[in-house]
Amino acid sequence: MICKDVAEYISALCDGETIPAAAAQHIAACPECEARLGDYLAVGIELRRTASLALAEAIPSRTWIKPQNLVATWWQKGWETMRIPRVAFAVLIVGMLVVASALVVGKARARDTGTVVLLTTAFPNGIIADCPLSTQGNTGSCYWNGGVGSQFLAYKVRLLSRDGSRVLLGIRILTYPLASGSHDISSFVNDDEPGRKVWLEPGAPLKFDVPEVGALILKGKWLDHMPVMGTLDPAPNELRLGRPLLLKDKAVVGDLSSAIGGFYSQDHQDEAMAFYIPGEGRFLISQVPMKGAVEAQVALSRISFEEGGHSWELVSGVPVCRADHVWALHQPHFRLKAMAPFGGNHVTFGNTLLVQTEPGVWVPRE
Repeated sequence: MICKDVAEYISALCDGETIPAAAAQHIAACPECEARLGDYLAVGIELRRTASLALAEAIPSRTWIKPQNLVATWWQKGWETMRIPRVAFAVLIVGMLVVASALVVGKARARDTGTVVLLTTAFPNGIIADCPLSTQGNTGSCYWNGGVGSQFLAYKVRLLSRDGSRVLLGIRILTYPLASGSHDISSFVNDDEPGRKVWLEPGAPLKFDVPEVGALILKGKWLDHMPVMGTLDPAPNELRLGRPLLLKDKAVVGDLSSAIGGFYSQDHQDEAMAFYIPGEGRFLISQVPMKGAVEAQVALSRISFEEGGHSWELVSGVPVCRADHVWALHQPHFRLKAMAPFGGNHVTFGNTLLVQTEPGVWVPRE
């Protein structure tokens, strides 16, 4: 290219526009064109300086009005008075949109982070039961049973799989009238049948009706850890266990974590915690001396006692009580079928009423 051909590009370059590579190379190598470029720049600067001196009054303050479409306004203004190459400006705008979209997606996906889904089931009688299930390793399950109105309700929920932010649950429900007496539900408790399969999106309540019982409402939320159910500090007269294990001569003989949440609590002196272990019988734990019971030592989350020539230890996931001892009654010949309203031969837990037969002596009311 010659100087005559490059002249028009010098003006364009001063206006902030891009020019052909050949023209740019010529200007850089040609002293005459380079001097002309300097003159153009000097003229522009001098004109702006003179105009500034000629202003008779101060520049008025301006009230800015927020545009209705901010992105569109940026695009239009940038295209009209460009101080950087238009392609670069377009790339900048696209990049800003991509970053904004990523933030929105990140915010939308925040609720599906975590490895544990905490399920909360609200029953028609006002009872609320929590059930934390881990999505890592083996899928877990929770179990609950009790009276709801005139019906006995057994409720079991299993985590079958996970798909993104939602989980596939298997729900099984068994009901019968309390007036009909005891029933054998051991197969219901022990089998691995998935039951009714439902998808649950944590944050969106799931409601389903149970005939003769009412509506159950199931909710969920994601956690990044397995929670400790309940507060750590027990109440003054509270006796409680959290996902407990029963050890006999240092060997585990009973796992009591299968019920929903695995958390048990009572604060009445006329009640004892009662749990049944197949092959070992029934154990009663109370805050008052029961007839035939032995004194058990409490060390934070452990209950220890000697009975029948064996050492027993109940290991809890939470502190047991504020006292340093409780009372433990072992009934090795007890069979679960005697415990209404259900029968069978499976691990179970509940509370049993105590009756005071004489001052300082209590017995379970059968």
